[in-house]
Amino acid sequence: MIGLIKAEYRKIFTTSLWWALLIPVVVLGFAAGWLGTAFGGIIDMVEEFSASLPLGLLSVALSTNFGTIFALLFGAMAFASEFRAKTITTTYLTANPRSSVLWAKLIACTGIGVLYGIANVLFASLGALLGAGHDMSNFGGFSSWLSVGGAGVLSMLLWTLLGVGFGALIANAVLVVILPLVYKFVVEFILSFSLLDTPVSGIEPYLPGSAGNGIVSNLAVPLFVSAVAGPNEPNTPRTAFELLHLFFGGSYGHPWWASLLTFLGYTAVFVAGGWFVGARRDVA
Repeated sequence: MIGLIKAEYRKIFTTSLWWALLIPVVVLGFAAGWLGTAFGGIIDMVEEFSASLPLGLLSVALSTNFGTIFALLFGAMAFASEFRAKTITTTYLTANPRSSVLWAKLIACTGIGVLYGIANVLFASLGALLGAGHDMSNFGGFSSWLSVGGAGVLSMLLWTLLGVGFGALIANAVLVVILPLVYKFVVEFILSFSLLDTPVSGIEPYLPGSAGNGIVSNLAVPLFVSAVAGPNEPNTPRTAFELLHLFFGGSYGHPWWASLLTFLGYTAVFVAGGWFVGARRDVA
């Protein structure tokens, strides 16, 4: 098994996929941090808040929710690209049992998912810090930044592992790129708005994209409101939360850990599906 894991790391670092997808994660992270401060400038114009606005927390949430798609694509391509390059036969022949290939890829991609998560958090924080004029209060305290950042790394990791399972299940290098993009940015977007003000609107936080976004946003938004509103937090109108969730992801009143458990379930389903199909798929 150790040999398989080493082989997977060699495959990763001898190709350009890992750093090619890391670049947009870094760029989007920095841009989200910088734009978060611009959003803060607009709020300051209203002159309603005397407390410091910890917009860095929201910036990390925003950058994570955009950056996770690249983590998913990396995980999916780590498997599907072997079918495109016709190297999967050799990979399966050197592994016994065949399922050990999937576990080796999951372990190797775990490291890359953590790398993506840390890079995203650091560059989003750097962008927010520079945009705020080096104001550390932009993060609402070290513990708040650490908790949101940790959730961001965890979210990136789970999206990567889901991608591995998805790649093993579909095994088509074109479809594993197109389908996630279409679903996350088109299908679920339309579905979420279609569910508004309907009797089944409560299922929206349990959709895959919404659950994934909620891992960070359902933690960052309440922390942001708590830092701004202070003792008046219980009196904060629901519309304020909903407006923040609209821009930064997540769902009002839905705990972040519930989103984590939901998305963990989706990850397990795709990994199990990839294992079941991959163990029975004919390869040439």
